[in-house]
Parts: sequence; structure tokens; C-alpha cells
Amino acid sequence: MRILVLWLFFSASLWAQQQAVPVDINRNQNFQKFTALKKAGNNREAFKLGYELLDAYYTHTDLYFDLGIARAALPNAPQEGAAMVQKAYDLEPIYDRLAQAAISYAFYTKDLVRAKQLLWEYSFYPRPPEDFNAAMNYLTGSLNYYKSSFTADQANTAQQLLNAHRSEATQNMKYFWEHFNPVYSATLDEMVQKGPAHYLNLLAPVKKQMQAGAFPVSYYNQSLETLATRTFWNNWNQAAILIPELKEQFSNARTTPMMKLKIYDILSKINEVNRNYEDNLNLATIMLDELPKYSYSNSAIMLAANNYLFSLIQREQFKEAYAFAKQVENLFGKVTQPEVKMNGYYNLSRAYTYGGDKARGIQLAEAGVAYMKNTSNESHPQFGKTLPENLQALNVFQDKSTLVETDLNSNDVIELYDYGQRLGMQKKYVEAVPFYEKAFQLYKPKVKAATGSERSNLLDLYTKIGGNLIACLFESKQTDKIFPVMEELKANGLLTSKSGATPVSLPVLQKSLKPDEALLYYTDVMRGNTNEGVYMAAVITNNTFNYRYVNAAGALMRVYVDRNADIGAIEKKMAQRELRPPHYTLYRNLEEAGYNQYKKGDFVLLAELYRSFLNPTEGGEVQQQFTDSAYRDYIAGAFYTDLVSRLEPWFEGKKRLYISADGILNFLPFESFKNPLNRYLVEDYEIGYVPSGSLLVDLRKRTAPAYEKNVLAFGDAKYEKYARAGREVKSGADIKRLELDVEKSLQLQEPLDYAFATFSKEAMKYLQGAKAEVLAINELVPKTDLFLDTQMTENQFKKLNAAGALHKYKAIHLSSHAMVHPYIFDLSAIAFSVYANPRDGEDGMLTVSEMANLDIQTDFMFLSACQTGLGKLVPGEGVQGLNQAMLMAGANSTLTTLWSVNDYGTMIYTTQLYNKIFNENKDYLTASTEVKRAFIRGDYSKQLDLSHPQYWAPFIYTGK
Repeated sequence: MRILVLWLFFSASLWAQQQAVPVDINRNQNFQKFTALKKAGNNREAFKLGYELLDAYYTHTDLYFDLGIARAALPNAPQEGAAMVQKAYDLEPIYDRLAQAAISYAFYTKDLVRAKQLLWEYSFYPRPPEDFNAAMNYLTGSLNYYKSSFTADQANTAQQLLNAHRSEATQNMKYFWEHFNPVYSATLDEMVQKGPAHYLNLLAPVKKQMQAGAFPVSYYNQSLETLATRTFWNNWNQAAILIPELKEQFSNARTTPMMKLKIYDILSKINEVNRNYEDNLNLATIMLDELPKYSYSNSAIMLAANNYLFSLIQREQFKEAYAFAKQVENLFGKVTQPEVKMNGYYNLSRAYTYGGDKARGIQLAEAGVAYMKNTSNESHPQFGKTLPENLQALNVFQDKSTLVETDLNSNDVIELYDYGQRLGMQKKYVEAVPFYEKAFQLYKPKVKAATGSERSNLLDLYTKIGGNLIACLFESKQTDKIFPVMEELKANGLLTSKSGATPVSLPVLQKSLKPDEALLYYTDVMRGNTNEGVYMAAVITNNTFNYRYVNAAGALMRVYVDRNADIGAIEKKMAQRELRPPHYTLYRNLEEAGYNQYKKGDFVLLAELYRSFLNPTEGGEVQQQFTDSAYRDYIAGAFYTDLVSRLEPWFEGKKRLYISADGILNFLPFESFKNPLNRYLVEDYEIGYVPSGSLLVDLRKRTAPAYEKNVLAFGDAKYEKYARAGREVKSGADIKRLELDVEKSLQLQEPLDYAFATFSKEAMKYLQGAKAEVLAINELVPKTDLFLDTQMTENQFKKLNAAGALHKYKAIHLSSHAMVHPYIFDLSAIAFSVYANPRDGEDGMLTVSEMANLDIQTDFMFLSACQTGLGKLVPGEGVQGLNQAMLMAGANSTLTTLWSVNDYGTMIYTTQLYNKIFNENKDYLTASTEVKRAFIRGDYSKQLDLSHPQYWAPFIYTGK
């Protein structure tokens, strides 16, 4: 069941007494006492009592205003009082009384910079002449009252500010009435009827004025937040269209902290119902960093903590949720806002239960139900039902004997999916299938229609449903249904590309395969569970289709136990890089591991261990613990045993294998696996990779044009240090703030030099080998065009693209630095020449999104740079990175790398590859395979032993 977090802001509860508190603050007894004390002139006691109310009423405008007045009346406290009045104004800037008070208190505290800003904003406030004159009289009187403490210059400046306000007001109020008022004055019914898109269009010209500094950000934000709130509560499924605009204003440096809190609150709700959990984690990270710096409310901080917890749990990051729950329990005990409190019980109880401490989880769930009753919230529209159901669900967690009935006629995807899972746990596979099938079909249109981060979040659930459906189909022997689901999951990612590929049937796919080819599918069926490393594998030939489970917890589990200390070190390094606490399973011996599956994240670490043995010099330093070649071969054999050996009888005798991997398997070179005869897989088979069979069919259908030229080669880039200093990054929250800025810059097509400079304090190292590489290609291959040095620029490459010139070349070769960014995926890019300052609007780094938007249509594209085959793993999309971007841009095939290779090895591989392609007329995969086999035989090992897989295994061919 989807849990919608409801916040009724204007309600509170005294935690210690667990008393019911009215939603209307005016009915709150303590607020009535506060008001009485203030009227009696007892500002000190009034402030103490009112301050306690801020925890629950943390966005109540009038409370901040009254507290500010009370505080300012105390000796030596004008600054604190003025700050509270300012917070009231920031929550509701289009409010005559608050604007006048904020300006008056700015005069009181001699903050003329603030007074200037407030007077300019207030000049837009629409008023008839008599009201405007009355306001001017009030502000003039306020200034006259306080200016006795001003210097002569201050008094003169303040008077000029008032005069400027008077002169600007007529024109500014006119703009408000003509352009902004149609949105600001729209009624609830009008907003619901016309929809958010209509009002976004009305706000578009106002936004341009705002961005130019000609309209108040505060006014724009208040109207946007009102539009979002009304849309969400009255027609939530239309609210998603507002997400980009809300995110932009959330990250706008001119958005005040209090308005940012209001925007965050409604944005997190919209994200939640749209399953944008990753976005909510990022937003919550920022708010948890910022709220303690300005908020007086523990409940406001817990608001963000609840969103963080809920998103972790929904993403099934149970270890992280458990650890975070332990961190915030003390904070939770101080919360007085009832909805935040009840939601905290809900999230904390789930985090503890799913994290392994069921006793503590049940204790919190029971306390939540008791709190709900003690505060008379049994009829609460959300938690009155949710908290008792949560207690029931946690009590039966892992108890397979209990099953809550769900009607197959339901159209609730989550409900259908959850019920399918429960049936599956009882091994009622036949009964589970129709629930998964219906959920799968209901969710498909939403996934197809979604884009960006929304799509990634939807795919997470979609692939979980599909993986569980495949498992139940297999167990119930409904074999004819397995391939369509596998292909839907595989083909779904690139359906959004320019290729236009659609999921094909099994007969169509088989018809496209040659007699000597086999296609190997790996589909993770453990999504939605707390374990990993189990795949449904299929072997497809032109006339057979076979499938079975493959479990990586066989021979590889021994490796995991043997090298547990190394795996722990790898995880600690990864956690430090990703600014998170380390998590991995510690096994002291094989008996302790027993028949366990890998816990979530453990199989990823095992894959990283193997990659470390394959490339023990990553980063330029030899890691001695990974130089044991015998143990490297042992791991290679274990991967073969667990992932390939049981499948080989179905493709034995074939010449060529195409691998369609899933998850972390995308980062492993299957050609490096070793069979019992101590032969690498690539010695017996040509091995290529493809995201899906549907894409393979589509690529093979394409008619190869008559290319005018053979190779377009870019190399010899020059790299300067960025002139901009970059941002200061000290925490995960700083990363998330920068990530939002990068997202905005990409939308506006702005240079990202500020972001790249944040992580690259020095110029990148010049690559002498890159120049030699492209010069060698030019010598080997006729009809090659070179772009070197000052011509090796992003501008030049994009000019060729805009002119359609990239279509002329059969192959495109880019030799330079590249990176898959460890923190902000959108900064993943290949480098052209980088200059201190952007040139013609380009920063020199061709990002993944820019690459995907090109129109390449080349037959073969080689990114000769480090780790161009890596990327961001997205369920249902495969690897989002430079390789996928090239395919989306129209390349028929690609060659990328899984790790850095030294100049000598790359030069040998590249020259031999192009020689075989263009001079011996070999197809790309055959050419690559022959070069790799020559490496293994030692044919090129005169200067250096290139038989080690470090030098040949990282080169990955993808395509037709």
C-alpha cells in the first residue's frame, strides 16, 4: 500500500502529556496564554511560552510575527526580534502587514541593505492609492521614529530608499496586476479546473523577469508553492508537472530558508506519490544539513528525517535505514507535531524491523498506536488506519502463515505486487502469477511515459515486479511466458532512445541470429528482496531457447569468505568516496556463511574484488594484495563455474556469444572467466555485449550507408586548469546542492566549468599516447580525418554534428581523458581540449546527456579513454553512461573500456584492431577477439607482458 505522508501544519502535541491539540492555533490553550501575556506587556514570559509552540507550528506566520514583536521588546534583543519578524515575512511575503513590519524592523536594526530589498519587493504589492499613501505614511513615521539613532549618512540613505519605493511603485504594481495577478488571485476551483500547466505558462514571462532581477523571487515562490499545494491536495496526479520548477526554486540561492522549507515540504510529497525516492533522499540530505542552522523546530528537522527514512525503506536500503533510525531516535523524542510524530513511529518501526531488530520495531509500532489513541487521532484520515495496519504487518513480518486477502480486480499496483510477494513466500507460485502480471501491465504505461529521474524511480519497482514474475513463471512451469517478460525488461531501457526499437518476439529474435551465434540473458530475480546474486539465465540460439537459475553463491561464496578482509577494505574505500557509512557481511569461515545468499551490496563488492585482481594498478599504484595471478585465475574460474558452466551445454560449439547482462554483471568482462581447462572464455568464443535482443534485431535491420570516409579521429587535447575556483564541498549535502545546480545548468545549456572545477583542482595530465594513437590510425587507415591540438575541441565536434558531417564516417575515434563521475552522474563525460574559461559557451567536457543528444549514425565508435564502459546502474536501463549515450545517439556499435589501460597496451590494441578492420576487412567483434587472443598468446609482449587480462580484458564491444 502506498503511504502518503500528510502534514497538517497547524496542529501540535505536548509529547510528555500526549494531549490532543486543536488544528487551529487560536484554540490552543498555551497560545491563548501567550496572547494574554503579550497583551499584558509581559513579553519575557510570553516569548518563553510562545517559543515552545514553534516546534509544532513551525510554519505559522502569525506566531513568528507575534514572537518577533515580543522578543524585540525585550532589552538588548532587537536583532533576534527582527529576525523572527523577517521569518514571518519570508513565509508569506505578499502580506501588507508583514511587509510593513519587516521594513520597520529593518530600520530599527539599521539594516539598510535589508530595508532596500524589502522596499523594492513591497513596491510590487498591489494597493489602491489611499492604501498606498497610508503605507507610505506608516513607513515614513517608522523611519522618523528610529532615525534619531542613525548617522547622517544612514538617515539620508534611508530617506532615498523610501523615495525610490514611491517612484517605483506605480510601474511595479501595474506589472503585478497585468502579469502576476492572474496566478496570484486564482481561486482554488480555477486552479483545479485549469490545471498546473496553464498556470506555469502564465508564470513563464514572470519567471524571466525574476531571473533578470526585475521581479521578486519571494513573490514568485509564494505563488508557485500555493499552486503546488492546491494541485497536490485536490488533484495529486497532475502535480508531477510542477516538480522541475519546484526543484529549481528549491535550489535557487535567492529563495529564503523559510520559503525553501515550504517548497521542500510540498515537493517531497509530490515526489513520494510519484515514487521519486532518489530525489527525496537528495532533498532530505540538504534539508537535514540546513534546518538545524535556522529552524527553531525539532519537528521540522524530523520532517526531513521522516522523508529520508521512508525513501531508504522504499528503496530497500534497509541497512542504511536502520543505521539512520538509530541516529535520529533522540531527535524523535523531542518532536511535538502530531503528524510528524505519528509518521516517525511508522518509519522508525519499519526501519528497525527490516533492519534486523524486530523487537524494537514492534515496540515502536505499538507505541505509535498508543500515541495515536492517547492524542485522539483514531479518526485521523491517514494515520488512524496506517499505524494499526503497520503494527499488524510488522507482527507477521517473515511469518509466511499469515496472508491478507487482496482482490485481483484491484488496480493498485503496490497492493497487487505485495500480495504476489506474500503468495510467493508461501510457494503458491501459480496463484502469484496473475497478481504480478496485472501489476506489470498496469505499470508499463507509466514507465513508458516517464522521463529522467522519474523514469528511473518507476523502473525500480517495474523491474522488481518483472523479476518476481519471471521467478514465479519458472517455478510454476509457465515457460512460454518467460521470454516476453525478460525481453520487456531488457528492451525497455533503449525504447526511449532514437533507435525506436520495440520489444521483439522470440521467433523474430531467433531469426536474426546466425547458426554460429548464441545470446545469453541474465535477469536479476532477487530485486525486491534483501539478497542478491541470483539470476534467471537464458540461452537463445536461432532454433533453441533454454533457461535456468544461476546462483553466484556457490564457488564464489568461498572467494567472498577467503577474501573477506579485502572486501571489507574495498567497501570502506567506496563508502568514504560516497560519503556514507560502510556496510558488508563479515564471515570468518565458510561454515559461518553456510548456504546464505549474498546480502544486498555484497555481490557488488565481490565483483569489485575481481576487478581489482584484473587491474591491480588502478590509480597508478600497484596494489600488492591483488597481484596474485594464481588467485586471480581462481576467481575467474569461480565466476565461470557459477555463471557460465551450467549454461555452456546449450551454446557449446557456437562461435560467437552475445551477453546481455544485468546489474553489476555489466561491469565484468566475461571473456576473462576461465573454464576447468584453464582457458579464458574468449579463447573459445567471440564475446560481444548488447543491452537487449530487441536492440540487436534493430541494429541488424539498419541499412549500412556508403560512408564517404573511414575514420574521424580526435586526439592530442590540451588541458588547462579551470579559472573558476569551484564550489566548496564538505558534506553530502554540499554534493546534493551541487547536483541540483548541475541539473539546472544542463537544462539551460550552460557551461559546467564551475562543477568540474569543484572536483578537478589542477589541470588534467596531457596524454602523449593519445596523440600517437590517432597519428598511428591515420598512417594505417586511408580516408582518415584528424583533429588535433586546438582543433580537438567540443565546439568542433558539435559543429561537425550540427552540419551532419559525422554521418560521413564509418568509424569515430575519440582519444582523451574520460570519467564516470563518482558523485554526480551528470558530470560523467569525455574530455576535449579544456581551457581556463569556456569558449563559445562550451566547457570542453562532452557529458553523457550531450552525447546522447547528438546525431552520429556511425557504424563504429571507439572511446579510447579510461572507464568509458562504466556508468550508473539503473534497473531496467542497464548502464547509463557514455556507452549507452553513443548507442542512443545512433552509433551501430561501440568499443569502450572497463578500466584504465597504459599507453603501450592501448596503442597495440588500437592499431591492431584498426588494421584488421580496415586492411583485413574483419568485422569489429572478430577483429577485437583476434587481437585479444594474440595478447593472451604473448604475440605483442616484447616490451611488456601483455598476456595479463589487465591489458586486453577491459575492451568491451557492444552492438550488432
